Amino acid sequence: MNHRSAVDLHLHSTASDGMLAPAALVAHVAAQGVRLMALTDHDTVAGVAEAATAACALGIGFVAGVEISVSWRGRALHLLGLAIDPDSPPLARALEGQRALREARAEAIAERLEAAGAPGRQAHAVVRARGTIPTRMHFARELAALGAAADPGSAFERWLARGRPGHVRAPWPELTEATVWIAAAGGRSAVAHPLRYPLSAGARRELCAEFAAAGGHAIEVVTGGGTASHREQATALAVRSGLAGSVGSDFHDPAVPWNPPGRLAKLPGSVRPVWRGHPFPDLAADPETA
Repeated sequence: MNHRSAVDLHLHSTASDGMLAPAALVAHVAAQGVRLMALTDHDTVAGVAEAATAACALGIGFVAGVEISVSWRGRALHLLGLAIDPDSPPLARALEGQRALREARAEAIAERLEAAGAPGRQAHAVVRARGTIPTRMHFARELAALGAAADPGSAFERWLARGRPGHVRAPWPELTEATVWIAAAGGRSAVAHPLRYPLSAGARRELCAEFAAAGGHAIEVVTGGGTASHREQATALAVRSGLAGSVGSDFHDPAVPWNPPGRLAKLPGSVRPVWRGHPFPDLAADPETA
């Protein structure tokens, strides 16, 4: 029996901090057996049109998506918008605000890194020249390239993680506000990788309850790098709160082995799939069972 999911609703391209251009990402994902995908770049839909065209040419299901940075009780979280209208004016205005926050944060990160003895301004110049929406991953890669860390993971640990010299908190919008943006764009909202946040079990239950009450749709039950225990806990959260479930690798880079697309467990049968029905494409067969 095939226990791998044919659904991947959490993928990144060069429009944010992924390593593959949108069309190349779609080809890579399709080659891994994925039949329904979403492009969910950080706070931007810039790669959606290219990805949609590539997916159509390859005959795989595609929905436009975005991963929005939000705040809940002072904690930074990520919220997925799935099957959105990428041309929604309210969403476009919101994402312009997100870009401004990211640009301001990038400048602050550069200055803090510089003050701590790292080549922050040099890294920032390279990131800015690329023209994509700036993320901490961009800084991590450039710090590694400039010799300030052995690799991007080490750059996070030494310079960019919470409590490190280059960590800067941004005033992200509240979770409930971003949920409204996604609804206005005709999409479904899902809390990304809920077990990664440093929250107690009780706080996670409260998060899901508040999210559901605000009109949220789902949580990411199966995510790249997640353990069986994580899936069990996320399944319990979804069932308890009445939320649907999503499946996503959070794929960024084909050179990183721990979260490739197409190697995800299937969504447990006790959880309602977020991709069932409108506004998701009506595929000839359920991608999880075909």
